[in-house]
Amino acid sequence: MFCNLFSIAFGASSSNTSTKTDGGQYLKTTSLLTCMANSQFSASYFDVHFYRHNNTVTFKVDATTTISGKVIVRADVIVYGLNVIQKTIDLCSLGQVALCPLSAGRIDVSSSYTIDSDIIKQIPGVAYTIPDLDAQVRVVVYSQNDTTYQNPLACVEAIVSNDKTVQTKYASWPIAAISGLGVLTSGFVSVLGYTSTSAHIASNSISLFIYFQNLSITAMMGVARVPPIAAAWTQNFQWSMGIINVGFMQSIFDWYVQATKGTSTAVLANKDVLSISVQKREFINQMIKKVTLASSNDYTVGSSIANDTHLYTTDERNSTDYASKILLLHGMERVAYKANIELSNFFLTGIVFFLFFIFVLVVCMIFFKALLEVLTRARIMSETSNFFLYRKNWGSLIKGTLFRLAIIAFPQVSLLTIWEFTQIDSPAIVVDAVVVLVVISGLLIYGTIRVLIRGQKSWKLYKTPAYLLYGDTSFLNRFGFLYAQFNADKYWWLIPLLSYAFLRSLFVAVLQNQGKAQALIIFIIELFYFIALCWFKPYLDKRTNIFNIFIHVVNLINSLIFLFFSNLFKQPAIVSSVLAVVLFVLNAVVALFLLIFTIVTCTLALIHRNPDARYEPMKDDRVSFIPKIQTGADGTTATKSETQLFDMRKAVMETNESEKLFDSDNKSDNMTRERLIFDDGSSTNSYNGNRVNSYTGFDSQPLEPTSVVRGGGNSGGAYLSVPDYQRTNRTRSGSNLQKPETSFFSR
Repeated sequence: MFCNLFSIAFGASSSNTSTKTDGGQYLKTTSLLTCMANSQFSASYFDVHFYRHNNTVTFKVDATTTISGKVIVRADVIVYGLNVIQKTIDLCSLGQVALCPLSAGRIDVSSSYTIDSDIIKQIPGVAYTIPDLDAQVRVVVYSQNDTTYQNPLACVEAIVSNDKTVQTKYASWPIAAISGLGVLTSGFVSVLGYTSTSAHIASNSISLFIYFQNLSITAMMGVARVPPIAAAWTQNFQWSMGIINVGFMQSIFDWYVQATKGTSTAVLANKDVLSISVQKREFINQMIKKVTLASSNDYTVGSSIANDTHLYTTDERNSTDYASKILLLHGMERVAYKANIELSNFFLTGIVFFLFFIFVLVVCMIFFKALLEVLTRARIMSETSNFFLYRKNWGSLIKGTLFRLAIIAFPQVSLLTIWEFTQIDSPAIVVDAVVVLVVISGLLIYGTIRVLIRGQKSWKLYKTPAYLLYGDTSFLNRFGFLYAQFNADKYWWLIPLLSYAFLRSLFVAVLQNQGKAQALIIFIIELFYFIALCWFKPYLDKRTNIFNIFIHVVNLINSLIFLFFSNLFKQPAIVSSVLAVVLFVLNAVVALFLLIFTIVTCTLALIHRNPDARYEPMKDDRVSFIPKIQTGADGTTATKSETQLFDMRKAVMETNESEKLFDSDNKSDNMTRERLIFDDGSSTNSYNGNRVNSYTGFDSQPLEPTSVVRGGGNSGGAYLSVPDYQRTNRTRSGSNLQKPETSFFSR
């Protein structure tokens, strides 16, 4: 029956000739939704195709109707929020015996109809080619005696598609590969000793991942309706959350869920016989409006979903319910369905891919270390090659890599684990979620506390956080990725960054059924973080700050668009449809720009003779304290300026040690010797030590290195090309002078 109605929506005339074709441009619908309570028509199987080249509608339908008598049909075709076709037709006027009067019973038909060419001309050609067409056909049936159209007998709705989509592996996999290129290049140039280049590429890489993850997480919000093009485009970035479908792994996950006293969902396995809508809808009592501009409610049908549990269900875990009702999927359920992943496997899929990536990366690093050792012992590679630091510190570098992966995957882990607590797929999976969340959060909390303590100690003792944060090779290798992307004075930005990631994941995970509140909270979080980012500008330099502010402008716009998708403003449906196109175009352009930027940056870093020269000096003192390889008579490669800086730092640290010995010998005098390289002048006890002469050949005053932040010497605060050492008459306070716990120079 509905096939007749579908044809009527386009002005069809019947044909007894069955025409079936497989080629050309077409429109199709494969799902039929009931849009009112107690509808007297329902379909268990529905497949309709309209082929443009011969104006033919072919269909296969298995349905049931209880309608008897003469009826009138009112049909709307809604495209991007516009009612492009509206018809009211008396079926008796068509001259079809099967349609006038209708008879109750089962309908099992397979046939075709030819549509009037005058009607076909009203359908724009772009409808057949535009990706993720946003269109639907709705048909409401009334008794011929119901002249007021107040008592509908049946209401059915079909979502129209042309099988063109922007969701494709040819977009997602290249994006993932190029994103990984940034992380690998950062690690490689860091091993080669180009610290400035490594810091910039690492900062851009983590910002790029945050952008992709934000887009993925935003798409998981349980808003009222995400238009098709927006849902399809955001699906391309779900790999950043570990949502990747691999057949044999899904079979293993099914087994694991059932083996640990859980129940696997079976929606995908039976999707051909189920009525599924991949959107949650808010329903209204008034079903059809005679307006050219459809309201946001014209995309919704029937009575309140909250009260109409006999018609609709959102529970994928209750097979009895969704076998006889329309299953509505929204938020994370929609993402899992579009990724062809059963909901019960969603958590395991994301977490297992994260753990697998950690395993592969650590194995590769160990293999690379072993390869370097073999090449060195075979004298194919020099002992003093660019990989010397990697060979020397590879243990701490692996620990640093784990912290790097932890901070990148934190939004993914926190979202999936918190969401699992609301699902409880099985007792064992909940335990897995607790363990993963505790381990990853514990690592980041531990690392953050260590960084904060070290930065505060460095500021207290040396009036700059950079001294202890960057002067200790072991500490820098282990925890550097947590703060190296920030200005040394803004190392504490770790706390806002991690808080921002956690809050977004928390509210997306726990408010899946509260779309409006969820979208509003996420928008507020994005707004506050964006304002703070613009105010503090915590990243390395002006270029990196602009890069991150630009990314978060896009994130803020995305969250605003999803606020409209939540139907909070009850805007016309065309507004949501247009905003979906804006979201697609905006993010496609931004993703293309960021990927090209990443490729160019990584390429220049690999082919440039001195990639550090491409970046402005970092004005946070880190250059003054980062250890350099010092080689000399045994085959050194350091420049003159690096050698002078090496000697200066060594001299200062030896001076500190000698003063400690001096104080120890004079404890019997009960005199407090306060020794700080940098002081605020608050001490009342000072003395003129002349221990420096015996070690450095300079005057008896302590030395302070020239800093690109503090200026001094001949550099005038510019880039430190050749160090110029100043004498200072600062008083020294405190009795706990510290140098980095471990450093390159003390080994």
